[in-house]
Amino acid sequence: MDLSNILIEPTTKNKHGAILMKIFPKAPSITPIVNELDFLFEKLNDKFFESSLSKPVITLSEEGRRNAYGWCTTEKVWQNANDERHYEINVCPEHLNRPIEYICGTLLHEMVHLKNLQDGIQDCSRSSQYHNKRFKLCAEQHGLNVTKTLKYGFADTSLKNETLEFIKTLKLNAFGLFRNLNIIHIGTDDETENKLGGSTKMSSTRKYICPVCPKTSFWASKEIRVRCDVCNELFIEIGGGDSEFECNMHRTS
Repeated sequence: MDLSNILIEPTTKNKHGAILMKIFPKAPSITPIVNELDFLFEKLNDKFFESSLSKPVITLSEEGRRNAYGWCTTEKVWQNANDERHYEINVCPEHLNRPIEYICGTLLHEMVHLKNLQDGIQDCSRSSQYHNKRFKLCAEQHGLNVTKTLKYGFADTSLKNETLEFIKTLKLNAFGLFRNLNIIHIGTDDETENKLGGSTKMSSTRKYICPVCPKTSFWASKEIRVRCDVCNELFIEIGGGDSEFECNMHRTS
């Protein structure tokens, strides 16, 4: 019998002195997921970084308009009563329904960013999206395969075979809950707008920068392909005009 998802509490004794037990399902909670991510961080830190990484605050926060599996903040955004500060590594809960090796890959990807932050190495462009060769080198040294993408540079990562075998030994089992965003809203767009007290439409404008000459930028109202006349690199999209894009965060695409 699998007892991982039930609670057992003693109630009263019967006439023979036996303790009667009450059994009921556990309430769903993200606590086991966060605990598992903390455990996974410690194991990966020990295995691939010789326990050199400072412990970040690990969170579960939705991607919103970031289109990311996770991120690592470039500043120590958490602070306790003793004025100790910590980076944040986030895993987006709407992607927890992926195979376990993908979730582990996201965490390890962000740990590579954390390693470079600690070492003072800039591994992304100023938009904090385009992953450069410094990121590639560090990732390949710490358990990841790296593939270059057109839009985000060396951002496409996956676990090396030996990393995958190590993950299997950890027997992770807490990632059975994820945030489902496939919600159907009943009613017209006007009704939805009235209920929310404003428009639900997102701006279609987006900003493009050159990954080599980041001061060279422009805005467009649709997705386009433009090549920089100075360095011959394609411009990359870094976000919309109506949102606070994660310009202070690294992203996993």
